[in-house]
Amino acid sequence: MKRLSLDGIKDLPDVPTKEVTIDEWNVSLLIQGISKGTQVALGREVKDADAFDYQRALLKLCVVEPELDDDAIEELYKKDSTVIDKIFLVINEVNGIGGSASADEFQEE
Repeated sequence: MKRLSLDGIKDLPDVPTKEVTIDEWNVSLLIQGISKGTQVALGREVKDADAFDYQRALLKLCVVEPELDDDAIEELYKKDSTVIDKIFLVINEVNGIGGSASADEFQEE
């Protein structure tokens, strides 16, 4: 395995995307992960906000098809909370939040 170089950083893969089927509504969404830079900026932006503001910001950033704005999120929040929570589970999965990843997953050479 070759060692990461400074020049090679730009060639690394970008954030993942995942097509999510919502069986309860017979629709799908395209979820996109966020970069570490975006995660830091978002954390700074909502540092004085509550968890619900953070969730709204995540929906705007991570649901890329359809693109959600405040009005769409308001309408979405009127729907079944268990389905909305499933969307957040996928957002967390794509972004590696709440998983069981550990340093042991990196192999020593």
